[in-house]
Amino acid sequence: MSDALLRERIEALLGERPRAMEQSAVRIADLRPILSLKPDLRSAPAAGAAPTKAEFDALVRDLHDTRQLLRAVSEALRKRLLT
Repeated sequence: MSDALLRERIEALLGERPRAMEQSAVRIADLRPILSLKPDLRSAPAAGAAPTKAEFDALVRDLHDTRQLLRAVSEALRKRLLT
């Protein structure tokens, strides 16, 4: 591989080439919020035919937590794309 091609690939991975910004590598630090994802869910399958209020609320909290983590990752990536 030539030095020029190697340099081009490294610059693309670093996001230093504007045309290749969407192909840049994702830094682990940008994904750090995902590491705080709890291993267990609060919610569980409904015990009866219809979920109870407590079961529904637990599911909503799980979804809210997941959305919050995804938004943090999204913001980190958006900052990288826009800078």
